[in-house]
Amino acid sequence: MKAVYYYELAAVSGCEEARHNLGVIESKRKGNMDRALKHFMISVRNGLFQSLEEVKDLYSKGHATKDDYTTALQLYQTYLDEIKTKQRDEAAAFNERYRYY
Repeated sequence: MKAVYYYELAAVSGCEEARHNLGVIESKRKGNMDRALKHFMISVRNGLFQSLEEVKDLYSKGHATKDDYTTALQLYQTYLDEIKTKQRDEAAAFNERYRYY
């Protein structure tokens, strides 16, 4: 599949959405939950909330462990702590669309 090739190129370059899409392809189309979890964990570390939701879904269906889900939550919290600034908080308080957490 040509899309997978380009997602892989983008993921290696640091595109979280591409990494997430690879995880979706692995889990939904190929049924490879271990590989999907690895993709999702990488994109969670880089702040993609949708991947955190996918890890949660894998956990609820028994494809990920409690430790996996806990690690994903910790990675996402670390990301939020790293990007937290007073200006972001003020923007989030001003308008819901600027909310980053």
